[in-house]
Amino acid sequence: MNSISVTPSSDAITETVIQLPINAVERETGVSKELLRMWERRYHFPTPDRDHQGDRIYTLDQVAKLRLLRRLIDAGFRPGKIVDLPISDLEALLRAQNSAQREISPEIESELIEVLKSNSAHDIKEYLSHQLTRMGLEAFIINFLQNANFIVGDAWMRGLIEIPDEHLYTEQVQSLIRSSITNLRSATSSPRIMLTTAPEESHILGLLMVEAILRLDNTDAICFGANMPVKDITQAAAKHKINIVALSFSASYPTSKAIEFLEEIRFRLPLSVEIWAGGGSLKSTRRSIEAVEMFHDLESIRAAATAWRRRNGTAS
Repeated sequence: MNSISVTPSSDAITETVIQLPINAVERETGVSKELLRMWERRYHFPTPDRDHQGDRIYTLDQVAKLRLLRRLIDAGFRPGKIVDLPISDLEALLRAQNSAQREISPEIESELIEVLKSNSAHDIKEYLSHQLTRMGLEAFIINFLQNANFIVGDAWMRGLIEIPDEHLYTEQVQSLIRSSITNLRSATSSPRIMLTTAPEESHILGLLMVEAILRLDNTDAICFGANMPVKDITQAAAKHKINIVALSFSASYPTSKAIEFLEEIRFRLPLSVEIWAGGGSLKSTRRSIEAVEMFHDLESIRAAATAWRRRNGTAS
């Protein structure tokens, strides 16, 4: 059972120290319990106390730092390079990153955050639908959503919105993209790409964005949903005559675990089936896997599909 631990300090004037259990920290930061424990072993941060039952509990300062680390890792920083930095330095890095990445006007950014604060699914959907109609699906995903997702995560990290607001935004975006994909004509061009995630990876927004961009180019991309074991992926790839298996790993998915999964799926699939991978979990790794191609943006995925057609003599 999750509970908040309140510990009196030893100061003459009693001051309560609020500490959160690991389940609550995972919820508040987007950093998985497995990753929290791994960082504790490898980097000696965070440094949780233990409650009377021996379970880990974390101070609010540690939670705040974990939020910053997650945002910077999403942006491509390696955890080992930044985990020892004080909060002030992490905030400065994030401000610089935000300035470099911001491609949405301050007005649009302000509008988006205000809509999220409304707590209205209808208002969020209407706002996003307006942006989609104004820009078209391709520009909406590449120019708006990639930046909006970063802004929403940053707003959550700064305490401007809450976790439920971020979840509501994600759900409305996913619903809108699914609806837009349904309205596209059936794709007929090779390669046939299978889109999915590994077990215990439930985030699919990235997959849907990739599916939409590929389908706009008439590429036969098929989303199989999340949480597929290796055995199911290999069976589906054979059954559906898949040319490429594309896997997404969010920033909260442990990088070492993602690498292990990619190595296993590469071993299980024939070399004639290419493996593509991307997502926040892989942004900070410099490790390469033979016959696995890693991507960090949507444009490069679309370009890779075009290159595949040229190599295989199916370019339109």
